Amino acid sequence: MKDNYFEQLKDQVDDIQKYSGSNGYDNFFKEEVIRFYSIAGTVLDSFSDVEKNINERMITHILLRSLLENFFWLLYIYDNDNDNDNDNDNDNDKANRFDEYLNSFKKEYAKLYNDSHLSIQNQIEKPDSNWTKLKNTKDLNSILTSMFNDHGDRLNHFYPLYRISSFDTHGKSLNSLFNLSFNKGCSFPYIKIEPIIDLMANQYLVTWLKVKP
Repeated sequence: MKDNYFEQLKDQVDDIQKYSGSNGYDNFFKEEVIRFYSIAGTVLDSFSDVEKNINERMITHILLRSLLENFFWLLYIYDNDNDNDNDNDNDNDKANRFDEYLNSFKKEYAKLYNDSHLSIQNQIEKPDSNWTKLKNTKDLNSILTSMFNDHGDRLNHFYPLYRISSFDTHGKSLNSLFNLSFNKGCSFPYIKIEPIIDLMANQYLVTWLKVKP
């Protein structure tokens, strides 16, 4: 590839690992980039025939699905980072958007804890009783639709990547299911691994330049 942004990100990993932010969203960014580097690096090193190998495709879609959601949220949190001349307003925007993400975590955690079929409540932290009343956050498609790239194009064209990987993650792309449902074999899209990982690495590099001291 002309620009290997993943390799460029690799050169920054030690500095990112050592970084300690003064706010929640920068520390969230740091931890997610390290998680991305670990998972994406494993994918690149371990799978080389995703186009033809259905077994590789199943695994890589699941792994990429685990990376895409937080990637989209980080795009949203740091969106328009350079468009606002007022640094305080800019920081407030990022803090408010991160709070949206944090609220989604709290609601999901409360849902987990309050599951009547769960028998491990005594092994995990009890959530605040108000967490279940928190406002629902935006869905990912709405988040992507609200953003634009440098050319003025909306970013919701990334959403199919998430839906395709989610379909595979839940085991819904098996040939037997297609054959029984459509009475014929059907093709199902696959995610081209290197381009999407490099795109994500590029965005994380851009964001790191804004975050680092």
